[in-house]
Parts: sequence; structure tokens; C-alpha cells
Amino acid sequence: MPYLPLRIITPPRYTSFIGRRSLLTEVRQRLAEYPLVTLTGWGGIGKTRIAAQVAEEGARTFSEGLWWAELDAVPDADLVVPTVATAMDLRAESAVPLTELIADHVADRRALLVLDGCERELPEVVRLLVALRAECRNLRVLVTSRQTLGMAGEVVVRVPPLSVPEPGAPLTARTAGQYESVLLFLDRASLVGADFRLTDENAPAVGELCRALEGIPLAIELAAGQLAALAPGDMLVQLADHLALLDQGYADAPPRHRSLAASADWSYDLCSTAERALWCRMSVFADGYDLHAVQAVCVDDDLASSDVPGLVASLVDKCVVAAAHSDDGAVRYTMPAYLAAYGWRRLVEDGTLGHWRGRHAHWIAELAAGFRSLWVGSRQGALLRQARREHANIRAALEFCSSEDSLGELVLTIATDLDAFWVTTGLANEARHWLEIGLAGHHGKPALRAMAMVMAARFAGLQNDLSEALDWLGQADAEAEAADDDQARGLTQVLRAILATWDGDVDRAVAAARSSVELLRDGDDAEFLALFVEGLCLGMAGDREAAERVHEDVIARTTELGETFRRSLALAGLAELALADGNLPRATVDASEALRMKTELDDRMGIGVVLDLLARIALEDADLERSAILLGAAHAIWNDIGMRETGNPFCQASSPWRGVHDARRRMGKAEFRRSFRLGAEISRDRVIRYALTGELGPETLEDAAEPSPLTKRETEVAALVAEGLSNREIAERLVVSVRTAQGHVENILRKLGFTSRTMIAAWATRQTATDGSYAGHGPAAG
Repeated sequence: MPYLPLRIITPPRYTSFIGRRSLLTEVRQRLAEYPLVTLTGWGGIGKTRIAAQVAEEGARTFSEGLWWAELDAVPDADLVVPTVATAMDLRAESAVPLTELIADHVADRRALLVLDGCERELPEVVRLLVALRAECRNLRVLVTSRQTLGMAGEVVVRVPPLSVPEPGAPLTARTAGQYESVLLFLDRASLVGADFRLTDENAPAVGELCRALEGIPLAIELAAGQLAALAPGDMLVQLADHLALLDQGYADAPPRHRSLAASADWSYDLCSTAERALWCRMSVFADGYDLHAVQAVCVDDDLASSDVPGLVASLVDKCVVAAAHSDDGAVRYTMPAYLAAYGWRRLVEDGTLGHWRGRHAHWIAELAAGFRSLWVGSRQGALLRQARREHANIRAALEFCSSEDSLGELVLTIATDLDAFWVTTGLANEARHWLEIGLAGHHGKPALRAMAMVMAARFAGLQNDLSEALDWLGQADAEAEAADDDQARGLTQVLRAILATWDGDVDRAVAAARSSVELLRDGDDAEFLALFVEGLCLGMAGDREAAERVHEDVIARTTELGETFRRSLALAGLAELALADGNLPRATVDASEALRMKTELDDRMGIGVVLDLLARIALEDADLERSAILLGAAHAIWNDIGMRETGNPFCQASSPWRGVHDARRRMGKAEFRRSFRLGAEISRDRVIRYALTGELGPETLEDAAEPSPLTKRETEVAALVAEGLSNREIAERLVVSVRTAQGHVENILRKLGFTSRTMIAAWATRQTATDGSYAGHGPAAG
């Protein structure tokens, strides 16, 4: 039959299209090669907007036919075909079925049909497309759907979120514009009549807001609509409940796009009863999880473990859950914050949130117990990677247990089982936080409490809080005796030896270390710790031959077990002895091997220890520039993990700042300042490569340094934070109100993209190290 008169029909455009040019190119290329392309992704991710842009830009390519059919509002499957016919401006003829009429109308035209919002009527859409594909050889179909069609030859393009700033990335009004999410926020902000412009002061808050909204365009547009009443920083505070804050969209938008809650409702309606149950239960996870975790936490009499893989796959297919494949073949799942909040709200409504959070907490307790039981062996790297992947889940579990009296003992159990995780990841502050919460609740048996107190004391000592460390040690002694537990007694003796070395009382240190070795003879991590500390104390006492025997014993036994953590420390102990004897080649070989092991474990504290050791070896070898660079790198690690006042806890020098003083005196302030700053600012990977090979690479000090985004007053406040002053003490020092001091600290956090005062202190120390002033209790770095 002859062509009917053709009218190109595309959706109207009311807002500008931001970014995603590469994605548009990909979709156009796919349409050029394949007849059926489906855009899929989370609700609000921008599928409809991308399809509309493709249609608008494709009008010339598909000049023989281009139609847009909105199917999201179709109330009944029987209306899918009539809706498509209406989009083509066709009228039903009694003698000709509508599907045949559509096929005849399209015929062999080179045309594009866009079907928007197909997820509710997938079977009818599939039937229509099967019929059209048989008759219309040049037809291209672009589908948007939260669930794929499952047709042969269907090309699926998963729409990703908009680009967002990396956590901690310094942002200014100029640099923030490189991120699609920020550009969209600013564009939509200009439409709501808000007197808002991006400045260096508010750019960090805008970037953090876009990151918290996960780059989801709908969420960002809804947030921009709040600017008439709320600043970006205020929205960040309110984002604990995404659904409540972001609840007002455009009145003429499709219902599923008017709020995040409406978008979540739409996805929830697509799911089966079992899928809904699993969705809600998975909302108790934080920042990702794997299939084994879901099977451990989310099953009950109504949902079998064997059902989980299929249900998870279905939720991935329906864009409730995203699956990320890692290089090692593992798959990790995540859920957008607003969908997790929706599931969480459903659990609250049916009164089961506490039950499922409890299941989650016990899963973490089992993970932590496994971590502890397997630690002394060849799997240390894998155990640390797993614990670091689950850090957000660990934190969520500890948070819940600390609020539930019946689970209070789990706080201490999890925290103590993960001792090596806190140490290697440089999380002394967080470890102390959970240990102190658990101990304050008076939960747990005396032996467990004694171990927790020893840990709290050790972390306090590492952070130069010696009075707190001694207080915890005294309490640990009492608990160990109450428990009549040699393990607990031995650990208190280890700590007593460490504290004695810091006091310079070598004889007392050796006696305590020997006592700990007698008490700890189980071939576990505690025994190897005791032996290492004994070797350290013997070396400081001048009995280097005995110290070397102890370190070599640790190396031999841990090598047989495939253990790396204590072996690397024992190697560093041998390097310290070689350095003291002036055997610099031997010291360099042992320290370099220790650094390789610490790098394999990604042991932040250990890397700092060995970099400091290598810096002192270089200083003794008169390689002053190398020494200053490595000192800068080591001190940057101390700053980041809250040990800026103690430095290397195993250093035999009388002061953690001895190397800094000596290198600066011998190099001169200006040259030392430059090299120290370079070491503090370049990437850790680069400085490790330099430590091992001597190759620094092309990066220069100018490449590494970032200009300070703070005002002069804020820089002054940051320095006072680095001194450890509270807001009240800062106010007294500057003669301002406490509220003003608090405001300055909050501005600093926003501008630098930080989340804690410790991070401010670390940043301030690095900055002041470059100009000869030091914002702490140690000496200037330059």
C-alpha cells in the first residue's frame, strides 16, 4: 500500500541536555548496527531524557519516520498497541488489525520508534516488536525500561550515573565544572529563581551533595529545586532521609519522576512478593555486598537460600540492584541510596528492621571471627581486602550493636577480632571509638574486656595520649586477673613493654617483654607480637645479638606459616639493628623487603614505619634529598592516621622528630622544605616506587601541591585544630564566640571535602610543613 502522509513526532524539550555526549554516541552507533536497543538503569537515571535527545538529534537520519510513544501511563496491556498507533497518527480501520496497520505504515521505511517506559507492559511490547521485526526490515526501535525485554538480538545499554567528584577531591568554582552532576545542578538551579551561584566557598558542598546523590539526575534536579529555601550544606545534613527531602518535582512530569519516593514506588510495583522482601532486607547493608552475604543475612522460612541467586538476578534485571564485576571474578551488588531508604522504610513500617539489622550484625561478627582465626597464615592480604571492602558494613553493624543493649558484647567482640584491620588500615581513631563505646556498656567477660582495654591503651599510646593509655592498662590488669587468663596477662605485659620503651626505661621494657613471651606461647599472632617487642627491647638495651636471634626466630616461624604481617616487622627490626651497627647495605636490603611486604598488605601504618626507617638509612648514607622525601612521605602517613605526635612507634631514636631535625640541619631549611613537601604530597604508590628503585618519575612539587582554598582566618583555625584544641578553646584563643569558631570549622570541612577534625589536622600539618611553621607539638618540618 502507498505510504500515508508522514509526520515526525518527538517529545517536547523543556530543559537543556547536560553532558553524556559519549553515551549519546554509543546509542547512535548501536542503533546504526542493530534494530533493537534498550536503555535501562535505575529510576531517575535519565533514560527518557537520553532517548529524547537521541530522537531529536536523529530527525535527519530517520527522516522517513520517527515516532515517540509513552507507555508508562498505559493502564492496561490491551492499550499498548493503540498507544503506538496514536503516536504514529494512525486511526483504526475495522477490517485491519492495529498491529498490521502499524506494520504497513512503517513498511520498509528507514525509521525510528521510541517506546518510553515499557517495564510495566513488557509481554505486550515484546509481542508488538516481534510482529514489526518480521515486516519492517529497516525499522530501528529504541526502548527505555527498568527491565530488559529479553528478546533475541536486543542490545542493552545500561545508563550510568552522571560523573561526580571523587571523595576528598579539592573543588573550586573552576574545577567543579568538569563534573556532569555539578553542571546539571547549576543548570536546574538557574530555573528555580534561587539567588545561587557557584563560588570557591560553596563548591565543596555542591560537589559533596552531588556525590551523596550518587550522580542520579532526578535526585540532583529535585535537590536543585530546594535551593530557594536550603543551601547545599543544609541539604547534606537533611539527606539522611532522601525520600523526605527530595519529594517535589515538576508538576507536569510523569508520576514516576515527580519524587524519589514515586520513582521507588514504581519499581516496587514491578517486583514480585519475594523480590520485594529481598529488596527490603538488602537495605540493611551499607556500600555493597556479595551473594554470600545476602544468603547469610536475608533468608528465613519464607525465603530459602537457594532462592536468593535468582531473586538477586531479577532485581539486577529490574534495575533495583546494580552488579559490579571485579577483575578476580567476584560480583558485588549495590543499591542506590534512595531505593535502600525505601526498603528501610518498609522494614520500619512492618516492624522488622531491628530483626534484619541484627542478622546483619551477626554476619559481621562471623566475618570478624573468621578474620581473627585465619589471620596467622598465608591469607592475610585476602582477609584485609575483604575487611576493607566491608568497612561500611562493619561500621553499620557496630553502630546498631552499640544501640542495642542485648548486642553490646558484640561491639567488643567485633572490634577486638578486627585488631589487625584497624592497625593496618590506619583507623586508630575509629578503633578507639568502638572500643570505648563497648567498654562503657560494661558488656563482655573479663578476658574479652581485658583484651579490649589493651587495644584501647595501645591505640591511645600510638596517638600520644599516654595518660589514657596508662589508665586503660591499669584497668586491663584488673580484668586479666579477674579472668585468670594468661592470654590477657600476656597482652598487658606486651603493652607495658611498649610503653616502657617510649618512656626510655629499657630495663623495665625488657623484663615486661620477656614476661609476655612466657605467657604467650600458642603460636598465634599474640606470641609473634610478644617476640617482636622482645627483640625490639633487647636491641634498645644494646643486646643486639640476642635481639637478632629473636627477630630471626620470628622470621623463620612466620615464613613456614606463610605469614607476612609480623615477618615484615621482624625484618624491619633486623634493619634497625643493622643501621645501628652501621651496616647500611644490610639495613637497606631488609627494610626494602619489609616495605614490599607491607605494600602487598596495604598496611598504612607499616608502610610509614618502613619509609621512616629507609629515610634514616639514607640520612646515615648522606643521601639527604632521599631522606627528606621519605621523611615527608612517612610523616604524611602519621598525620593521616592520627600519629603525627608519635611518628614511628618502633624507632630507636630518642625522638620521632630526630630524623627531621638532622636532615633539615644538614640540608638547609629551604632545600629540606622542598623535598619534605614533595614526599608528603606525591602519591603513595610513587613514593614507594622511589623508596624501592630510586626512581621518582616526572611528578614535581608544583604538580603535587594544591593551593589552599581557605581564608587567612580559616587557615589559622585549621592550625589550632591541628594542635588538638576544641571549638571552645579555639574561641578563647581567637577571642570569638564558640558559634563563630564552630562555623569556621564547618566551613573548613566543606571546603576541603573532609569529614573529621583529624583530617583537618593532617592537612594543616602538611601545609605548615612547607613554610617552616608546625601546627602541632613537634618541631617545624622546614
